[in-house]
Amino acid sequence: MLTPEQKDRVLRFVRSLETRSFTFRDVVRHLDLESDERRSLQHYLDELDGQEVIHRVKRGRYALPSREKVLSGVISGHREGYGFVTPDPGSPYSQDIFIPPHGMEEAMHGDRVLIKVARKKRPVRRGIRGARAREEAEERLEGTVIRVLERRFASIVGRYYEHPRYPFIVPLDDRMAHEIRIPFHASKGAKNGQIVAAALTVAPGRNQIAQGRVIEILGYPGDSDLEYRIVEYKFGLPVQFSRAALEEAESLPDQVLAEEIVGREDLRDELMVTIDGEDARDFDDAVSLKVLPSGNYLLGVHIADVSYYVREGSELDREAHQRGTSVYFPDRAIPMLPARLSSGICSLLPREDRLAFSVLMEVDRQGGMIRHRFCPSVIRSHERMTYTAVAQILLARDAAAMKRYEALVPMFENMRDLCEILAAKRYRRGSIDFDLPEADIRFDEKGKIVSILPAERNIAHRIIEEFMLLANETVAARLAESGGPALYRVHEEPDRRKVAEFAEFSLALGYPLGSHRGEYTPQDFQEYVAQIEGKVEGRFLAYLMLRSFMQARYSEVNLGHFGLATEMYTHFTSPIRRYPDLVVHRLLKQCLRRSPSDYWQAGMTERLPAIALHTSARERVADEAEREIEKVKKVQFMSDKVGDEFEAIVFSVIRQGFFIELLEHFVEGFVPAGTLIDDRYQYKEKNHCFVGETRRRRYELGTRVLVRLDHADMETYRLTFSVVRLISPPARGRGPASIAWPVP
Repeated sequence: MLTPEQKDRVLRFVRSLETRSFTFRDVVRHLDLESDERRSLQHYLDELDGQEVIHRVKRGRYALPSREKVLSGVISGHREGYGFVTPDPGSPYSQDIFIPPHGMEEAMHGDRVLIKVARKKRPVRRGIRGARAREEAEERLEGTVIRVLERRFASIVGRYYEHPRYPFIVPLDDRMAHEIRIPFHASKGAKNGQIVAAALTVAPGRNQIAQGRVIEILGYPGDSDLEYRIVEYKFGLPVQFSRAALEEAESLPDQVLAEEIVGREDLRDELMVTIDGEDARDFDDAVSLKVLPSGNYLLGVHIADVSYYVREGSELDREAHQRGTSVYFPDRAIPMLPARLSSGICSLLPREDRLAFSVLMEVDRQGGMIRHRFCPSVIRSHERMTYTAVAQILLARDAAAMKRYEALVPMFENMRDLCEILAAKRYRRGSIDFDLPEADIRFDEKGKIVSILPAERNIAHRIIEEFMLLANETVAARLAESGGPALYRVHEEPDRRKVAEFAEFSLALGYPLGSHRGEYTPQDFQEYVAQIEGKVEGRFLAYLMLRSFMQARYSEVNLGHFGLATEMYTHFTSPIRRYPDLVVHRLLKQCLRRSPSDYWQAGMTERLPAIALHTSARERVADEAEREIEKVKKVQFMSDKVGDEFEAIVFSVIRQGFFIELLEHFVEGFVPAGTLIDDRYQYKEKNHCFVGETRRRRYELGTRVLVRLDHADMETYRLTFSVVRLISPPARGRGPASIAWPVP
């Protein structure tokens, strides 16, 4: 039987063909199959033929149907049974494709699927005329799922319900529209109301009911740490390392050995530091800086040499690839590598010898790169600095901090100067800066949440950000120059239609987004960010703008980075917590060799597309899991404040009500339209606002309100508020529209 990976390679090979036809022998050669595997390949090609993915022309020869008709992508489900597919990179379609309930087949929310696409005429609603009618009459893309390529969720988390004939679970994620029957013998003793994780044994379909088996009972709602167990299963986050990986980690030394230093550049006497947050769990980058006699800066970015310890094909490598990235929660983490590496031999601890991969860059006073070089090195960080401590030195000029780090103060001052030079250079080329705050959730010694505030971002954060950006660009340029395989961090140009929709909304609020003959450049967005900076609604508009952008991802093809306004970019600086960085280290080491291995490079060239796709997907999963836990923690924090009143600002209006953010706490919630009882309110769909018929009060983006917390739902993790009174309209003093902000 062909493995799932081999089947995926067949599909990628077929879709990559330019001739639009191929033979059975072509596929055999591409996969390098043994003779006993060829029968399985023939069965699989017959299966693809039956699904109209390919067409059999004659014995042994196949042709591709129109590329516009069959494509792959990720499906987002809806509780009403339909879904939307976001096409994979390279698709001829930029918009999502609607999948009606009868076209979902066995697909579930989050799955990667192969679909057949058709164009359907939209019916025009009565009373709609002119341009609006033409817009509504446009063809829409509609699809049917041909097959599920990859299940997003290995297990489904839901509430177990007892039943005399067929117990079942209801998924906690309401985007999964199907209940799952659990045979009595597969319930594992679950009790009514418990939260369980189940494996799917029969997928839902037109003529079949979804079935599964309980694999673990997670507990009752309200149990301690239940939210973490739910998220771990829901998003398929492997917490425990395999025994083989742990044994491999234990076999590594806990300090640098003398023989490991041979052939490396000795930088242990160079003054360098790590700069991270107070709660940082791993230290994979150190920085050094000195001013040369020419007046130029010599910047050193020294990255833990994880690839030296995590050898390609090892158990540690397989485990790291599977995870793709570390996952960081407010009070714990799921690391990509075992603690013996991530907190031990690979962590750049102060005053400890460590193996590193260094990028040494000479930069002039205008930010221009004069020269650079790469070298395997041995380093010794002189101090573990925090962002707060560096800010105390550079901003507050705190006497105690300056005395404690007296030997480092001149270097920090030079770092600030270089940071400003590099930032100015990026700004000139059009790079877009988003200072969008994240939640800083603080706990007391007993683990209780004491505050949720926007995370502070100061000059120290900017220093590290600028230095890492420069190092990543420098590495990307070297990989591109080599002509060999490379893994890039790409950010494609935004979809024109999405940007045009955003620009129309924003203009209604009095904030125009400029363009050059319909083409949007990074400079246009940079200027837009400057005009909304400091405005009450600025952060929400910035979030909405980001939603019109393409998602950054990993790719073996250099497509540039729109947001950074750079032709090439990669991720090199965090190999402890990101698998792509580990791969880039290997690629860079190989291309720096005098005689790179053609065999190794050919193999890596073939593997990179799958690595890019997998690690991009794992990054998105980690982001979703982190957001989910953040949402849970916010509801837990607010659960004892039911009945309390808070000042808030409206940041999204939909027909069912509007979303608000509390000004005292970095917490969001929802105000149902039914709670607006001081007047009869109408929802204005065009302007996305509620207007009172008698008093003409408006609720729209930027409106300040006093709200009362009515309910903190510990199962759905939603906060529901009601309006006590309207404090003030939007600070801009005008603006006929609000923005339909996405549901948090």
